Amino acid sequence: MAQIAKASKSTEKKVAYQKKVEDKGKKVVNWIFGVLILLAIAFVVYSVFIVS
Repeated sequence: MAQIAKASKSTEKKVAYQKKVEDKGKKVVNWIFGVLILLAIAFVVYSVFIVS
């Protein structure tokens, strides 16, 4: 019985850790896309001023 409780506790920890890592990963991906969008906007503004 103790082994089942241990396995269950271990599984719960693994699931919680996976969720935490997934949330952090999503946050990093969102930051990367945000920076890329800002760089694209900056490039468009720069291009407009160079052409003018």
